[in-house]
Amino acid sequence: MKRLLIYIVLICLAAGISCGANAHVDHVRFYFRFGHSRYEPGIRDNDIVMRKFLEEVRRQDEAGNIGRIIVRSFTSPDGVSTANRQLSVNRCRSIEEYIVSATGISPLLVVADPEGIAWDELRRMVVADERVPCRDDVLRILDDVPVWVYDSEHHIVGSRKKSLMDLEGGIAYRWMRENLFPYLHSATVVLQLKDSSAAYWSEVYARAECSDSISYAMAPFPGSDETAGHGRSARKRKSRYNDNLRYPLRRFALKTNLAYALALMPSLELECRISRCWSFNLEGDVAWWKNREGHKCYQLAMVSPEVRFWFGGNSLRGGLYAGAFAGAGLYDLENVTRGYRGEGLMAGLSFGYLWPLTRGLAIETGIGGGWMSTRYQEYVPYEGHHIYVRSRKMDYYGPLKVKVALVWRLGGIGLKHEGGGTR
Repeated sequence: MKRLLIYIVLICLAAGISCGANAHVDHVRFYFRFGHSRYEPGIRDNDIVMRKFLEEVRRQDEAGNIGRIIVRSFTSPDGVSTANRQLSVNRCRSIEEYIVSATGISPLLVVADPEGIAWDELRRMVVADERVPCRDDVLRILDDVPVWVYDSEHHIVGSRKKSLMDLEGGIAYRWMRENLFPYLHSATVVLQLKDSSAAYWSEVYARAECSDSISYAMAPFPGSDETAGHGRSARKRKSRYNDNLRYPLRRFALKTNLAYALALMPSLELECRISRCWSFNLEGDVAWWKNREGHKCYQLAMVSPEVRFWFGGNSLRGGLYAGAFAGAGLYDLENVTRGYRGEGLMAGLSFGYLWPLTRGLAIETGIGGGWMSTRYQEYVPYEGHHIYVRSRKMDYYGPLKVKVALVWRLGGIGLKHEGGGTR
């Protein structure tokens, strides 16, 4: 039992070390005028942010620590889709050229990633702002309507943008175009150091995606009329956002494995969305049954952390994933004539698929395999006593997990909003 606790502590320390590396990476966001791709220091606090970022780039470059710099650019839904894609490309190029010319670093260290329309950021802003007209319907469209809607012959018959423009005669779309869209014309820049881990990268991307998703309401965009009494009203709005913001709950999901339940081994899992492509899952399984008179014992407890990569960039929302897991556990199995008591470790890879059923419920199937090592004592049960026989160690390679799980995505159902009802 002491060895088991040591194993669990080591696993938790490893996870903590991975998360603690986050202090070494910097990320910033810059803004553009509507329809423009040239970097302009006078927009919001672009100049201040850029100066600090360039200082960090020069410092890390002198130390030889830069792995690469990722530039991701975005646009609003307004305008023609092809023009928005090219605008996103040009914004990446503008930021890239500015950083290279100002610091003298090699252009090979800069990677451009034009994202196009910032749908995810728009959703975060709608969730955070109670002023959005038809807010629940807007969120439904952003969640459920694809970017492009096709008929059976693969002809385009609709789109997410068109659905927003048609909603209540376009009142919500016009409001968002005036109040939210200016903040979507932006670019995020992430500085990756050579010693940065994959988990650390995922956390940085998540922070870069979420940065300014709330603060846009605190600092009016150039040209906005919202200036008088800004400080006091902004603090009130921020307080309301902190009290009512529901989006963070959508990063989590609770699960139970129905396959294990059939085996009389209840399980509970908590999965956290780290970014669009990465998530972290923690699984716990317990079976604690014993019949002393019949010399039957079925006791097993296991904890298993897992990191997952989602191929569709749709973590916790649906699709295919691949994961790497570890685990530690203990067991006591007795079948009238023989008993086996021990503890073990395991590690391996997993693959699975998530099928959304409703906004809050889903079904997950998966399988995992790899290596397991266990040390156990074999004993013979006799008149309420255990007669020791021998101790053994076993290494096993093969299937380790099977999953048919019911998934509840927190925040997806049962959340009350103004006006009553659930979302």
